[in-house]
Amino acid sequence: MKKNARTKKYFAPQNNGERCCDHPGCTKKGEYRAPKDRNLKDYYWFCLEHVQEYNSKWNYYDGIRTDAPEEEAPKRRMRFNNFSTKIKYNFGFGIDEDYNFFDEYDLDYAKSQSIYFSAKDKEYLRVMELSQEEFSLENLKKQYKKLVKKYHPDINQNDKLAEEKFKKLGEAYKALLSKLN
Repeated sequence: MKKNARTKKYFAPQNNGERCCDHPGCTKKGEYRAPKDRNLKDYYWFCLEHVQEYNSKWNYYDGIRTDAPEEEAPKRRMRFNNFSTKIKYNFGFGIDEDYNFFDEYDLDYAKSQSIYFSAKDKEYLRVMELSQEEFSLENLKKQYKKLVKKYHPDINQNDKLAEEKFKKLGEAYKALLSKLN
């Protein structure tokens, strides 16, 4: 069995793969394509001279008003694994207005309040000399570096209290760091 030769995508079979330039009066070969409009689906075919001329004058944004608001995309039906329905789901009972319920909601406050601190965690905060409101990754690291320099055994030689405090700092830092991750 003989396979039929497939024609190339952009060439019309009656032209045997060759095009003439689409510029009026030009008889050269049209080898270069140039878009007809913004949807970029239809093309002109020009010779090199005319495609350069066309591209220098063509503007993709020509005809778009910048002062007009953008149009909203039409609502599409919900599809579930190739199952379509004619029922239009409109969650919120058709209320399209934005009532700004959460505009004044402080997200940093909510984040700090969402972390639960046990009694042991509160003890670690006391060791790190931080309050629950100040508790963040940045503040934790900054405070740890400050206190390690203060209680390091090389600086406080022969001071057992500073050595114990240094050990507690390491333990507290690891525990509080795991709270943030």
